Amino acid sequence: MADAVGIVCHPRIDIGGAPVMEVRRRLEARGFRVWTYCATAEERPGALVGELNGTRLIVSIGGDGTLLWTAQQAAAARIPVLGINAGRLGFLTQVQLGEEGKALDRWAAGDFTLQRRALLEARVGDRVFLALNDVVVHKGIEINLIRIEVVADGQPAGKFDADGVIVSTPTGSTGYALSLGGPIVHPDVRAMVFMPLNPHSLFNRPIILPEQSRISIRLPSASAILTCDGQQNAALDPGAEVQIAAPGLQVDVVVFKGGPNFFELLRRKLRWGLPLTDGDD
Repeated sequence: MADAVGIVCHPRIDIGGAPVMEVRRRLEARGFRVWTYCATAEERPGALVGELNGTRLIVSIGGDGTLLWTAQQAAAARIPVLGINAGRLGFLTQVQLGEEGKALDRWAAGDFTLQRRALLEARVGDRVFLALNDVVVHKGIEINLIRIEVVADGQPAGKFDADGVIVSTPTGSTGYALSLGGPIVHPDVRAMVFMPLNPHSLFNRPIILPEQSRISIRLPSASAILTCDGQQNAALDPGAEVQIAAPGLQVDVVVFKGGPNFFELLRRKLRWGLPLTDGDD
């Protein structure tokens, strides 16, 4: 059986439309078997199983949300991901619509590199969830702040009265964590960012921990919600505990020489490092 390449696309992308058909045409012309999966976040199963057998690459067509879910599937199967941006921000997707044919030709010719992106693992009891961007424990519809106790590598790290806490990868440092004042972390740095979510304090700032750290988040008296990469995964009862670590699971993202580097992406997508005017003053 021929090697396969998968296409995962956002449901608003027409499977019979030009981008998907161009990807399929280029791949089938090179002898690849092509499978396509298209569904909303709510419709997606916990995992793609049978489709991944014999798959050499997964092409994600959509925005960052589509790539985040695709990355979770690809990481477990150790399959590289090529992101094609059909969304709004597209910070994680290097290839723009209209460039997919050229990108696939370069991939097939071996003209690419793989960039490592670590994933977080969140455990609640016997349930395990993955996140490429971030793990968030946050209050539900309650008006009041919730008390959260944090232990890092077996050492008490603090008690926070807040809306919740965020644990982010370097990849996720330009997402939700950034909007709350977190630092931007280069994707090659092996670290995770811990930060309280709207704490009732003037002095609780984000902290950067080694990637091998293990974080325990405990809820002594409040209920909360566990959200991984923007998807609500579990309701947490009072007394619940969430164990967060980076167990070495990673996704390899296809990147091309000559594409936008990290600082170019920051300027294009987030306007980081741009002056107020075009002048020198």
